[in-house]
Amino acid sequence: MPGTTRAIALYRALARAGRGFNDYNVREYVRRRAREGFEDHRAARGADAARAIERGMEALAVVRRQAGVFALYGNGRRPSAMDVR
Repeated sequence: MPGTTRAIALYRALARAGRGFNDYNVREYVRRRAREGFEDHRAARGADAARAIERGMEALAVVRRQAGVFALYGNGRRPSAMDVR
């Protein structure tokens, strides 16, 4: 079960990092990709599960970096009604 705990923590971290984007479309894209990735690897066991978690950790690092870049430079749009948190 430690793999399951790590997977759940990774999923939550990805969801949390996705909320760092001001743009609704980007937030939903991160959320959707995380959900799809976890559904695709739901039945993975052993080395396959470890590899999937490592790829998820790399994706989390990318999302966090991109959220920082988006926060610095923004997307040049005014907030819309969909940008409400």
